[in-house]
Amino acid sequence: MDERDILVDDEGAMIIRNGTFATGESLTQEVGLILLTNKGEIRHDMLCGCDLRRKVNGRLTQSQLDQIIKVQLERDGKNYNDLKNGIILRTNA
Repeated sequence: MDERDILVDDEGAMIIRNGTFATGESLTQEVGLILLTNKGEIRHDMLCGCDLRRKVNGRLTQSQLDQIIKVQLERDGKNYNDLKNGIILRTNA
């Protein structure tokens, strides 16, 4: 997967280089944004987002967490099985 898009920094601000938006490989950035996003925050797909911040301190098994992430990544056309080893979440489990 060679995905390219406008790049954002760690705070979510678009990166500007030489007076224009910086573009580059964006797969990791896209996956991270899906993990950080709550449903309703992406205008073009109001059902996209893992809602992980809302699930903090909730009762969620690793299997349930994996399923949430899988469904949301596949909504965006990404193959969860190709990406799952690169996704590291800090959990209390």
